[in-house]
Amino acid sequence: MALSACIHTTSTCTTPATVNLAIQLRLARNVISSESILLAQQNSDSHNDNVTITVIEGETNVCPENLSELENTMDTLVRHRSTCPFYMVSEHNPYRYPATLTSVRCRCQKCLEFGGHSEHNVCEPVYVNEVVLMRGSCENGVYQYNPTDIKIQVACTCARAKEAESPESEGPIPL
Repeated sequence: MALSACIHTTSTCTTPATVNLAIQLRLARNVISSESILLAQQNSDSHNDNVTITVIEGETNVCPENLSELENTMDTLVRHRSTCPFYMVSEHNPYRYPATLTSVRCRCQKCLEFGGHSEHNVCEPVYVNEVVLMRGSCENGVYQYNPTDIKIQVACTCARAKEAESPESEGPIPL
């Protein structure tokens, strides 16, 4: 897709207009090739240092001591009354379209119980895959944006702790 309109100039290369990126993203979400994912993943790896993560206003990242500390009214959102409560963050990457995404983070490492934290169950992140566009090379004075599949954390769930084989082959041991 040829992109000619510009909204921002950096050095000698321009960024395509937002409307052109939106169209390209919609097309990429309908059809995405494994080649474009691989190329975009290589490009996105170099941009990970540019991600700014901010806790969304009104959210708390503090883990409660036990279940009785959680709010539990009809209006309380599930993320605040879960046995693995989580909070929302904003992730901004200027080399990605869309540049800002909302995701979540777990507030606790272990699941909450009425007596405190679980001995055997841990909070695990839940992810969804989403296609975004990552800025790639500059060609003919315009940055090329490549589709890539990224994981976005959308929730936290209580799960049994993973087990690993012990070095002495005594059977599984909790990680």
